[in-house]
Amino acid sequence: MITFPDEIKQGRRWIDREVQRLDPDTDYARIMSMVAQYQMDEFTLNFLVTLLNSYVVKPAHMAETQVFTNKAIRRPNQRMQDALNFFWTWYANGPDAPETIESVNRLNRIHSGVARHLPQHFEDSDDFNYVLGRLVVLQDRLLRKLGLGGMNPRVKLAQFNFARDLSRHFRRQGDRGLDPFPETLAELEAFVDRWEGKNHVYSPIQADLVNALIYAFGARWFPRPLHKLGRWMATYSLEDDFLEHVRIQPLHGLPRLVTHTLLKAVFFYKTRLAADSRVSAYETRKTLTKEEYKAMDAVAAARADELGWHAGGKASVGLGKASGGVCPVMHHTAAPEGAGDTGARSQGPRRPPSSLPST
Repeated sequence: MITFPDEIKQGRRWIDREVQRLDPDTDYARIMSMVAQYQMDEFTLNFLVTLLNSYVVKPAHMAETQVFTNKAIRRPNQRMQDALNFFWTWYANGPDAPETIESVNRLNRIHSGVARHLPQHFEDSDDFNYVLGRLVVLQDRLLRKLGLGGMNPRVKLAQFNFARDLSRHFRRQGDRGLDPFPETLAELEAFVDRWEGKNHVYSPIQADLVNALIYAFGARWFPRPLHKLGRWMATYSLEDDFLEHVRIQPLHGLPRLVTHTLLKAVFFYKTRLAADSRVSAYETRKTLTKEEYKAMDAVAAARADELGWHAGGKASVGLGKASGGVCPVMHHTAAPEGAGDTGARSQGPRRPPSSLPST
């Protein structure tokens, strides 16, 4: 783990001062470790990873890799903790640290195991590079949506350099490295836009996965009377074009206004006012016990059954073919008959497009 002496932890916003002193092109590992350990908390990281995991399932084939094991739907709390452990390890230690390389290799082995059942789902370098690229622009674009001007450009550049180095440790199917990561931050922004603008095939399992992530976030961090508010926060933070693609209704009216105002206040406080910690969140983080996760995931599994979310396995693979290999939303054309219904399943009755505000 990258460590920081106590003498530099002086002042309310001491990280901003240190970021200005460091070079994001050479000191990016140190900058990102500092931000992750002393400005990030588990709630914020969980929130951002919920958004990132949602964007990842935009193509049907990437959604299939997640619903095949169905951990995201039936054990979302355990899956989120596993994801947080990966991100904490990478950021706290740096992209080329032995701990990070071993962590990425573990993830590569998980991908390889799923790839044995889903050949060709882990072949495209762009899919891997997109996930890392989306992570770089995620918070910046959310802050701009909230009218807060985006991330500190030096931190964003450090994040880009960090992701570029991290990409070298990932392996696609056949133990092959990825094609080169975009060379500049501007090229990365264009790459993310180009990837998201593709005619990604739609599958009804995408709504199930994204809803599962959103519901799990709301239930994990908000008391029961405010679960809906937690879901609104996650829904609003996803871009409307993405929600339209996965057949989830964006927020409108009063829910949208309330959520925008609340999120803007939260992120204004976190990015402008909150005092930087002097104690590492990585070292002091507390996770739920296995018994607590099991109880929360039992509720999630029951919710999946109640809402008719897909059961996973091989029955979930190839559902995107119902659209004839074309996503009508991305092309803004009428859906082929029998396609485009959010509730469409390989079995069972249809239901109307998902609308989180009404849940």
